[in-house]
Amino acid sequence: MKLLNMPVDAMVVFRTEGRHPRPYKFKVKENGELITIFVDQVLSSQKNKVCGAEHILYQCQSTINGVDKRFELKYYCSKCEWQLYKM
Repeated sequence: MKLLNMPVDAMVVFRTEGRHPRPYKFKVKENGELITIFVDQVLSSQKNKVCGAEHILYQCQSTINGVDKRFELKYYCSKCEWQLYKM
């Protein structure tokens, strides 16, 4: 996977039985064009703390242009921001 650290606009789902938001879809800029990627499956999520900043790392999988791809999304709790971390 390639390290990207790219900020993204995300739509998430909050469930009553879960503590963490679950990513539903996000938009990423590719060649100056916004592309929407739907998150087909969340494989795992892990809460981490690095340099005092809490974040949740989601390992996900989606079908993009007919190919199954894995990627990682990061949610920074204190800033309420999403990043496409790796793809």
